[in-house]
Amino acid sequence: MNISEIIGQIIDGNNQFTKAHNKEYFESFKKEQHPYITLVTCSDSRVPLNALMNDTSNKVFSIQNIGNQILSTEGSVDYGIYHLKTPLLMFMGHSDCGAIKAYLKGFETESYGIKHELDFLRPVISDHINNQDFESLHAHVIEKNLDYQVNIAFKKYKDLILSGKLTVIAGFYDFRGEFGKGQGTIVIVNVNKKKGIGEMHNMPAFSEMTLEQKEIHIGRLPC
Repeated sequence: MNISEIIGQIIDGNNQFTKAHNKEYFESFKKEQHPYITLVTCSDSRVPLNALMNDTSNKVFSIQNIGNQILSTEGSVDYGIYHLKTPLLMFMGHSDCGAIKAYLKGFETESYGIKHELDFLRPVISDHINNQDFESLHAHVIEKNLDYQVNIAFKKYKDLILSGKLTVIAGFYDFRGEFGKGQGTIVIVNVNKKKGIGEMHNMPAFSEMTLEQKEIHIGRLPC
C-alpha cells in the first residue's frame, strides 16, 4: 500500500467518525478528560482499543509500548493514577507478543532503543532466554509477564489498592484461542496479585458478571 492510499484511509476513517458523532459528543470532553481506566497495552497493531470497548473516548487513558510494561513508561502510568485518579489500572497482553518472542530468541541485532526497552522485561524472562522450546513457552511467558506487571503496580500503588481506591487487573487478549474460550476474547488472569480462578470469580469486582461471562472472561492458561 502506498502513502497516498494510507492517507486516504486516514481521511475516510476520520470522516466516518465525525459524521457518526454529533456536537454534544465532543462538547462533553472538550475542556478536560475524565477516563476511568488507565490501560497499559502493547503497541502491536493487532491489539486495537475497540477490542476492549467500542468507543474509548474519554473512558480509557491509554499507554502503549512494546511488552505492555509499566517501567518503560512509568510517568504516563503515574499520570493516569495520580492525576486522573482512574479507579482501574489494566494491563493487557496478547497472543504472539513480539517483544516476548524477541527476548526469548535473543535480540543481539536489535537497535539500542529496542534493547533498552526490552531490558525492563529481563527479570521475568531471563530464565527462558534462548530456550529452544520457546513456541510452547511463549504464551505462558506472556502470562507471566502480566503477573510481573501487576506485582510492580501493587508495590507502587499499594496504599491506593489497600484503601479500595484502585484495582489492578491483567487481561490477555487471546486472538489465537490459546485459552480455549474463543478467538479475540479478553481473559482476566490476575486481580491485585490474586490468580486463583475460583478466588477471582468471587471478587466484588465481578459481581455484575453472569456465571457464563465469568467462565469465559476469567481464567489462566492451561498447564
